[in-house]
Amino acid sequence: MAVTGHSLASLAAVRVFEQGGNVVDAMIAGSAATAVVLHHAAGIGGDCFLLYHEAATGRTYGLNASGTAPALADSARFADGMTSHGPRASVVPGLVRAWEAMHRRFGKLEWRGLFDTPIDLADAHPVSQVAATRAAAQRDEFARDPGCAALYLPGGAPIGVGEILRQPALADTLRAIAEDGADAFYRGAIGQSIDAFFRAHDGLIRGPDLANYEPLWVDPIATDYRRHRVLAMPPNSCGLLLLMQLDGLAAVESAALADPARRLGHQMSAMKAAFAAGVSSIADPAAVPDAATHLLSPDMKAHMRDATLGLANAKPTRDSGGTSCLVFADADGNAVALVQSIFNVFGAVLRDPETGILFNNRMQSFTHKPGKPNSVAPGKRPAHTLCPVMVLRDRHMRFALATPGGLSQTLTNVQVLTHLLDLGLDVQQAVEYPRWCNTKTGDFLMEREFPESLVAQLAAMGHKAKRRDDGYFYGSAKAVELLPSGALAGGADYRREGFALGL
Repeated sequence: MAVTGHSLASLAAVRVFEQGGNVVDAMIAGSAATAVVLHHAAGIGGDCFLLYHEAATGRTYGLNASGTAPALADSARFADGMTSHGPRASVVPGLVRAWEAMHRRFGKLEWRGLFDTPIDLADAHPVSQVAATRAAAQRDEFARDPGCAALYLPGGAPIGVGEILRQPALADTLRAIAEDGADAFYRGAIGQSIDAFFRAHDGLIRGPDLANYEPLWVDPIATDYRRHRVLAMPPNSCGLLLLMQLDGLAAVESAALADPARRLGHQMSAMKAAFAAGVSSIADPAAVPDAATHLLSPDMKAHMRDATLGLANAKPTRDSGGTSCLVFADADGNAVALVQSIFNVFGAVLRDPETGILFNNRMQSFTHKPGKPNSVAPGKRPAHTLCPVMVLRDRHMRFALATPGGLSQTLTNVQVLTHLLDLGLDVQQAVEYPRWCNTKTGDFLMEREFPESLVAQLAAMGHKAKRRDDGYFYGSAKAVELLPSGALAGGADYRREGFALGL
């Protein structure tokens, strides 16, 4: 098996695999460990999307475990706009139900044994560089929430790199989930505590919201690129935008993309065109039932090709978000690409001391304006940035990949796929190769490995870009490849805390 993700999460997954588990068991253990050590980005107060390729049948399954808006979340309550922090910023968490859904259908080992390492990590683990850096930046926000202040500001100072972080309440929550299943979270004592916490803080989530929550099994959407079948999640995921970008880049010969100016220029043009045509269709599945059919149609493919080859428009597209991801595969070709998130770093900056849960702030992904596909309403799923990817060749898994990074997940994955399928790089080279990104202002940034002369060349193609090094902006790509020999190769990004491990 090969796994890419955070080092401690990867270790948890490998331990389960060594005990006779399959890739789904390993995914659950790794995801639970990620929720502990990267709780500031991907804790159990958040949600996930995943793709699972089953080698025996050649079928790829999609699981949409994005959170739903509580019953109290109507547009009138957000008349002045969506909120990004506090007790009204959270949708119903979906991650724990996702673990259960996958285990019931595809798991092999006993459920409770999957949580041993995550529980140990919740009892004590060292603080990572990323967590410490982000905690220092959010000191003032932590001070306003007693739950966050107690954990992240011990003695009044932000947690530091290498300090031992102890989360006994979260450990107990995981023990309850291990013993009693996901119902402990959604219908049991944990859910009752969540209900009481949100009531006490004038929040929106209630017990029935948790009890009624279910993830969605969905068919992935797909397009062809360089004789490969690329699969992504349908709306409310932004995976549709990734496929549209590939449809545009298909108009350019692989050899032409070896030139950095043409490669970046065409990629940026494809991104702008995809976002301009597709962002309004990223919404609750019931609100946009025909989005994929329309945006992957022959006419739209032709539009994307023309836009990718032509002079780009100058309108910027803004971006935001914070996430973590894991990729798993075995030598038989079974694979999981998982992206989990509480959205912005430290989510709603809202932590329940009794359960140890840090809650998401995904509510801000809705619009407060009524009458739109993505308008906030009870039970709806918001537009979502999470974008796992599976790449097949002749119905066999070839690559599985994922990255954090808001809407830029789509363009980071497009770049990694270009590195793999157009430039012929191996998976580690593909994730390490210099990248560009989109920012909160809508400007393009390029890593400094690109020459300064590229700025003017891109300007001639209609793109405003500048060179800047910053590991946070460029995502943290992970990828696994199943080689023709049957061996597995994994690549994990140096830009943050990626790790590739195999056995």
